[in-house]
Amino acid sequence: MPAAQTPAPPSPAARSRNWLGLLLVLVLDTAVLLFLIRHILAFQQYPFDADEANHALAAQQMALALRAGNLGDFTHILAAQNFYPPGVTWLKALVFWLFGGTAVTARLFSATSLFLAVPVLYAICLEIDDKYGWLSGLIAASLTLTMTSLLVNGALVMLETPGLFISMLALWAYLRVLKRPSPARLLLTSLLLTLTILTKYTYGAVTLTAVALTELTLAASTFPHASRITHHELRTWQRWAWLFGPLALALLLWLGRPGNLSGAVDYAQPLAGDAAWLSWRGLVYYPLSLARHETPAPLFALVNLAGLLWAFANWRTPGIRLLLLYFLAGMGLIMLINHPFNPRFIATFVPALHLLTAVMLTHALHITRHQWPQTPIWQRAAIILVAGLLLLAGWQSIRVLSDRFRQFGVTMEVEYETHPALNDLADWLQAEIPPDARFFLVNPWDQFSGESISWRLATTNQTTWAVPYAILPAATPDSLAQFQQTLTASQVEYVVVLEGGPWGMPAWPEYTAVIENGFNEMRRRQFTIPLHGQSPWQIQAIIYEKED
Repeated sequence: MPAAQTPAPPSPAARSRNWLGLLLVLVLDTAVLLFLIRHILAFQQYPFDADEANHALAAQQMALALRAGNLGDFTHILAAQNFYPPGVTWLKALVFWLFGGTAVTARLFSATSLFLAVPVLYAICLEIDDKYGWLSGLIAASLTLTMTSLLVNGALVMLETPGLFISMLALWAYLRVLKRPSPARLLLTSLLLTLTILTKYTYGAVTLTAVALTELTLAASTFPHASRITHHELRTWQRWAWLFGPLALALLLWLGRPGNLSGAVDYAQPLAGDAAWLSWRGLVYYPLSLARHETPAPLFALVNLAGLLWAFANWRTPGIRLLLLYFLAGMGLIMLINHPFNPRFIATFVPALHLLTAVMLTHALHITRHQWPQTPIWQRAAIILVAGLLLLAGWQSIRVLSDRFRQFGVTMEVEYETHPALNDLADWLQAEIPPDARFFLVNPWDQFSGESISWRLATTNQTTWAVPYAILPAATPDSLAQFQQTLTASQVEYVVVLEGGPWGMPAWPEYTAVIENGFNEMRRRQFTIPLHGQSPWQIQAIIYEKED
């Protein structure tokens, strides 16, 4: 690698601009955080669905183990994760241990992760552009804080916002390596890459791909000059040993454990398994989602497109190349491999595009102010076109952002997918079943899942066991025998059957006969569960008690 040039220290005026820009970013960031907190508190009676419970349950169980001083249970629960990596879980467990494990605390963890990610975006811009980084950082932060899916996931217990924070932190550390490589900076980057992978496998794959490809392009460009490296500089193999060695060792230790590699492979499987590798829907869905949900207004997507084209034209700049590769790797993973038709999956890579767009805009401003007479006519025309698009998009954004923030409560009501009436059903079950008794759940569904009930029991009863459950298929001799075997192996004292939900075949009469071969009906009650935009569900809950 060639010797990196140590940047000159910023002037007092530049430092003042950088601090002022950071202050403005933190003001915007704090305003959005308070906005999210207000909605999290307003919806605190909405229980978890299966996804939120999945991302909170293990952390709650680990926090209970810490509170009891049982490090063995803590380690066992941590190591038991393989489908979702444990990076966020252990940190969330510490938060639950310190502040209590509630739905509000869990959702605030996501909101805080988004809050922390935004200053990192600002710091990335400072690393890319010494002169106008403060302005591009302010633009990138503003664009990111208008993204619908990130705002939504900032109020849900999901992995998107923690993943964004850690992956951007890894990119920032690597940008510092590009400026002045040293063993300490390379080691820090390696550790952050490891943490990114252990936070969310998709984030890790994209971030590592961007860094690895950047390293390969740098190595290829400097190969003819390798003999000129002095004893003060790191050779390529030394650089890669510090950058990828600790990462490879950590992954070997984690993925080498039984079940972890298969869990990671399962996680990487396409979410839409029947989706074509290339389809018109797949190619159109993601750009349209970006324009509709991840920009201040649909017209701004054209400004983003200009930023992407500008990044291709300036790919020789290592920092631009890194962000471009990150965005392209993320979009490629989603569009060609994972196939999830949900905007939240692409939103995690859009901030990199906002960074490129912001740097492009400040670069155009610099040309306009200082180099306009010497600028080629085609470049002037491009700048004028982007400026016109920016004005039109800014005008459109006034209405779009006003509607987006005003209707955010309705958006969250839909996104939470649950309803406070589900608490009545859970309260009734807890009132009828002793706190220390174990039960089997038949025909739960996404909004009233085994994971969400396990979370509730961990929160209210301080239990660390997971509720066993089964979603019944059509009754056949094999399915009835399998159900009988599963029920017997669970060694529970009660069985709870839910009829009228969206999942599973009715338990009566074939499966009921299996249940009643060892359990007696104890209670039953009808519950009406309202749904946003749908007819209410009529759920009949039946509790069976084990025979003496």
